[in-house]
Amino acid sequence: MSEKIKIPVEIKSVKDPKGKAKLKATVPINVIFDKSFDAKWLEEELVKFERKYFYLVTCLKALSDAIRFQKQRDGRVLLYWELGNKIVSFTEDSDNAILFVENLTKSLVRDVGISEKIFSRCKRFRINYPDLTQIDPARSFNSYVATFEKGYLSRRNT
Repeated sequence: MSEKIKIPVEIKSVKDPKGKAKLKATVPINVIFDKSFDAKWLEEELVKFERKYFYLVTCLKALSDAIRFQKQRDGRVLLYWELGNKIVSFTEDSDNAILFVENLTKSLVRDVGISEKIFSRCKRFRINYPDLTQIDPARSFNSYVATFEKGYLSRRNT
């Protein structure tokens, strides 16, 4: 396959032979009609891609659970930053790869169970504060969101 080509990958929820739902990476059918199509290469790359995506989903679910269940407020903001960091890192890796997730946010919302708004805020948080040492663990995530979303009001404060 040509190194300059970008192939969109869609993550679909499918049922395995036992009827259990699982995620599967798929590519558009027109890819196989490309003159330089290499089925073995594509199959290998899709397996690698699925592993990277499933690892991302597993990490984001763990971070989401940690955010939900962490009793103390101090330090919770670092979990939001790490959630954004995982998303930004995956996106940057995809920018340099042939395969990329089509509608990444939509797929992650479905597969992780976090709202689109939280994903976008965590991503913006990480982009605005690229260095973890810039984050004050005693501050709330909402206070950081308020700095880059002018007029933001937390539901807790309304």
